[in-house]
Amino acid sequence: MSRLNASLLAVLSVGIGIGAAHAGPNAGGVLLLGLADAPYTRDVDYCDSNSATSCNDIVVSIRPYGGDVLVINCLAMFAPGSRLSGITFGLDYDDASVAIVDAGGCGDFELPDAGWPAPGTGTAVTWGAPQMESVVPVYWFAAYSYYYDDSYDLRLIPHPTQGGNFADDDIPANIDPIAGLGRFGFNMPGQVFCPEGGVDVEACCFSDCTCAELLPEDCVVQGGNPQGPGTTCSPDPCECPIGACCLPSGSCVESTADDCALHDGVFMGAGVPCVPDPCEPNPTIESSWGSVKVRYR
Repeated sequence: MSRLNASLLAVLSVGIGIGAAHAGPNAGGVLLLGLADAPYTRDVDYCDSNSATSCNDIVVSIRPYGGDVLVINCLAMFAPGSRLSGITFGLDYDDASVAIVDAGGCGDFELPDAGWPAPGTGTAVTWGAPQMESVVPVYWFAAYSYYYDDSYDLRLIPHPTQGGNFADDDIPANIDPIAGLGRFGFNMPGQVFCPEGGVDVEACCFSDCTCAELLPEDCVVQGGNPQGPGTTCSPDPCECPIGACCLPSGSCVESTADDCALHDGVFMGAGVPCVPDPCEPNPTIESSWGSVKVRYR
């Protein structure tokens, strides 16, 4: 291992911000997960399989998802002037629903946790020479969801013991916190951040009342409704109104309009309660069995 890599790992493993009094060259950088341009095949290195050149064109979800193994790239993105020589980050997901079958680092040296890339674990990746591009491949994962009709995600998180940080090539290294950690969605919205100086994301509301922070154009492409500049998902602007739903059985339940339609019900309006019952019962005619037989003889 080179002297620079050893120095970077030592600094990153401390988990503190050396040079924190001023921002380093990687300040404002983000780490994202994006769908690769190539299908998965064993024994292939996918570090260069994503053609995204900025946060504007990275694909952070697949909807609908058909159950294939997907290659998902982990990309660091920066404003001009960055010098990336090391990074610490982690990964989280529900391993009862999502499986990672293959993975690979894109640096010159790596120090992973035991069990990596299991949920809640992390890794440190370093390069012998500083990476000065605005988009830097860091890692790739080949993953699939067991229950592909449902919604699941892969989430980038801070390293469980070292945090989420970028390091440059100075000795000692300047440490900048990762400004945004992305998410990839299977049948659900992903999440993208732009480096400082880029286009800001905003809240995006979907028909199922979920909220994701996306670029406005990505929100529209994924079937959502952008909420405007400066909006976020906290507080949640996408809560669906509840109202009375009259089911085919004649019973009344309080639900959203979409849930009501899924059960072949009639939505009576937002805020309409089930008490008093707004659902008209199925009409009946009182008659004897003998008169029924006469009518339909």
